[in-house]
Amino acid sequence: MTVGLETNSASDHGCNEIAKGSVFAEAGSQMWGVAWTKSRCEKALAEYFTARSVCLFLPLVATRRNAGNRIRQSWLPLFPGYVFFDTAAISRPDVFASRRVAEVLCTGDEAQLRTDLMNLSLALQHDQSLREVRFGEIGCPVHIKSGSMKGLTGELVRYGSQSRLIVRIQFLGKAAELEIDEAFIA
Repeated sequence: MTVGLETNSASDHGCNEIAKGSVFAEAGSQMWGVAWTKSRCEKALAEYFTARSVCLFLPLVATRRNAGNRIRQSWLPLFPGYVFFDTAAISRPDVFASRRVAEVLCTGDEAQLRTDLMNLSLALQHDQSLREVRFGEIGCPVHIKSGSMKGLTGELVRYGSQSRLIVRIQFLGKAAELEIDEAFIA
């Protein structure tokens, strides 16, 4: 699931997204990179970027756990330790000034990273059961032709009678999966 941030001028451009359900902003001027954060600093770094009007994408998924006699729901990063951001909007020293970043990773193929992030955002928008999986298993490339996830691309993998769609972020070597009905696949 995904939620856009409702803050200062960055939200006017529609590019900040802490992922719980809105569509990833496609803006041609952004040069996407990845901040590899210190342990458990993803949301704090997202706030730091938002305060500086830097476009970002932080995919979050809902987790539930028992706390005494209550069930608590939390939003945790789908890929712990990584925040995607526009590297052209902030200097490298300013990123490290947040004191929450261990390293800044820049990709050689920004178009592929942008495509992967848009695909992941679409999956998060329509399915709350998305979860991180091992990158290794390769499935059959598919495109969703109808339904709420129309336009999503990924790889179809079958586990017994269940069909799963694998959505990959090639640059990081990370992947997420969700259950899919094969009737919607082209």
